[in-house]
Amino acid sequence: MNKPSNIYLLILPRVHLLDLAAPAQIFAHEAFLDEIKVHYIASDLSIKSHQGLALAQLSPLPQTIAPDDWLLIIGSDHLYKYIDEPAAQLAVQWIKKVSLSCNLIAGICSGTLLAAQAGILDGKRCTTHHNLIPHLRTISPEANVLEDCIFVEDDGIWTSAGITTSMDLCMHLVAEFWGHELAITLSRDLVLYQRRSGQEAQLSFWLQHRNHMQSRIHRLQDKIMQAPGYNWTVTELAVHIHLSERQLRRIFQSATGQTLQDYLQLAKVELAQRLLEQTSLSLEDIAERCGFSAERSLRRAWGRWRPQTPSEYRQQLSAVSKH
Repeated sequence: MNKPSNIYLLILPRVHLLDLAAPAQIFAHEAFLDEIKVHYIASDLSIKSHQGLALAQLSPLPQTIAPDDWLLIIGSDHLYKYIDEPAAQLAVQWIKKVSLSCNLIAGICSGTLLAAQAGILDGKRCTTHHNLIPHLRTISPEANVLEDCIFVEDDGIWTSAGITTSMDLCMHLVAEFWGHELAITLSRDLVLYQRRSGQEAQLSFWLQHRNHMQSRIHRLQDKIMQAPGYNWTVTELAVHIHLSERQLRRIFQSATGQTLQDYLQLAKVELAQRLLEQTSLSLEDIAERCGFSAERSLRRAWGRWRPQTPSEYRQQLSAVSKH
């Protein structure tokens, strides 16, 4: 597949600005100044974003899209509620037509629902924001909907999870079509800490176990997150939020559904996973950085929470990267 000369960003009413800004920021970068033209297209030439900003002078839906050009369907607020509106239905019919010739289509967040409504996801692996997974399955029951990834590709159709993952997807496309050097250059320019591969879970450990109303436990989780590899003791954590050790254990498990000791171990395993993904450190060095007494202790803890060994996980990452 050739590099695109034109990238079309399809925008609907109530568009989420960050869903739009991420691909616009990347593909309108000066690195592509003489190579790519970004088009902002819509059923209506003036719309209002979900955040209240009005967008005007948008381009109409083109009659055709060249095979090598790209279409990115940008997410909008509660799209499943408004998918029968005229603007959405016009876009759906247009997607059906251009999908016959366009080699690369991407659904950004809830934009995947529009692709599903157009019938182009049947039999294909796809994803969307975790809150929208049930709606995606309802709209496209024949699609192979994946919950535990941030973006996925199947036969030229890319779909991504919520909001910031559109940047991960776009940076991945940059690496695929223009090379890793340019992707790294853009990442540094945009101050992106890391480019994710697409295999990561949407809801990481740091977002899990926090759906509670215990402000003291939230503060404690924040403290643990700041230094997950530190060997925290129950005593110092209890002092930090002015509870007895017994009260802390009881309230923590009631709020999070996890024992405090399990949570502390999970934090170390999560840190080890990040280091396996982002560095070439040896398992011995990773064990030390994560507060394990030895590599064997890391492997034992990892085995409680992960289906593979640390070495197998790193090998899988390497295989995905080469692919």
